[in-house]
Amino acid sequence: YYLTGGSHHSLAVEMRDHIVVVDVPNNEARAVAVLAKAKELIPNKPIRYVVTSHHHWDHLGGIRSAIDEGATIVTHQSNKAFLERVAKTPHTIVPDRLAASKKSVKIQTVGNKGQLTDGTRTIELYLLTGYEHTGDMLVTYLPKEKILAEPDAFTPPPQIGTPLIPTAVPYAKALYDNIRRLKLDVQVIAPLHGNRTGDVAELARAAGVTSSN
Repeated sequence: YYLTGGSHHSLAVEMRDHIVVVDVPNNEARAVAVLAKAKELIPNKPIRYVVTSHHHWDHLGGIRSAIDEGATIVTHQSNKAFLERVAKTPHTIVPDRLAASKKSVKIQTVGNKGQLTDGTRTIELYLLTGYEHTGDMLVTYLPKEKILAEPDAFTPPPQIGTPLIPTAVPYAKALYDNIRRLKLDVQVIAPLHGNRTGDVAELARAAGVTSSN
């Protein structure tokens, strides 16, 4: 399920007996809405894991809500100490749900590659390399569905065929190079920004390469 918002999106993946959510962006209000929508679309299953793509606030600003939910936070290994600090930081001026529940954070770290599976559906997580925006970026790949969810690396322009702004081209190229390096069979790119999905052919054109490169 592609949980779209005004500027930031999330993914909810139904597993056999639980839910996996990718990114709880912006703030507590947005995160609470995302978690509630995931449970509405996939009823009678707990949110067991929340994957955070990277440490930038606009993609994990609601992470304390995920901790309060009781979910295990899946993140790149470089973020473990940071998230432990976030979980313990007092919120006294504007108390949030975690300030009231005082739940402990559960963290599962990923290096270059990670996997979540229930024996039927598999979610693969990969660290982007050669990517200047941040060094801890995890993309989410569903091999059975051939869907790749990614934030920031490639946001398809509203109109197909519109060039990316020049500063965005190296990010798109890095994503394309990583897809090729990892030999991922991607049919749909679900960006966590923007207003539509894309595909690898469009990504290649945006990055200034051809599919044969």
